[in-house]
Amino acid sequence: MITGPALRCPKCRRKLEAHMWHSATAGRCGPCLAEFEFVPFPALAAAGAAAAPQAVLAAEESVCFFHAENRAEAVCADCGRLVCAVCAIDFGGRRVCPRCVAGARESAAPTAVRQRATFDGAALSVALLPLLLWPFTFVTAPFALGLAIYGWNKPGSIVRGPRRWRLVLAGVIALAQIGGWIALIVAATSAARR
Repeated sequence: MITGPALRCPKCRRKLEAHMWHSATAGRCGPCLAEFEFVPFPALAAAGAAAAPQAVLAAEESVCFFHAENRAEAVCADCGRLVCAVCAIDFGGRRVCPRCVAGARESAAPTAVRQRATFDGAALSVALLPLLLWPFTFVTAPFALGLAIYGWNKPGSIVRGPRRWRLVLAGVIALAQIGGWIALIVAATSAARR
């Protein structure tokens, strides 16, 4: 019979005791009379193959970096150390040594953000700077409008937070420039028709 602290009644959550089991996989909870069935996960019954290191037989054989008495059976995919069967760890589809696994766990920790692109400043700059040479606004105005729309839900600066008013201002200036170009093109085409 399978019992243990992790096995509890599915209805009342009380610990299942040995007398509650009818067979190895079924039983009835005494206090709430709920019938239950236990289906073990297949991996629980599978015997894991333990890694057995091979002893070094000749002086010419390569040895494990961590165990000089064990023959090297693999090469670490990260650092290139020779490792025995005990030290060769399957990690992310590659065989690596214990030090590289520890290093990967440490480097997987979240790191501090040191810089971030600020779309509010970029959109405002692209909208305002070409006003000095107004023909460039034909290209930069749609770009500034796109930056303002794209940057709306992006995080702001690390230091001062998001400044959406700058995105709104850049969008308004870009729309005004686009409107000016449309008015200029319409006026030019109507003058050409006359």
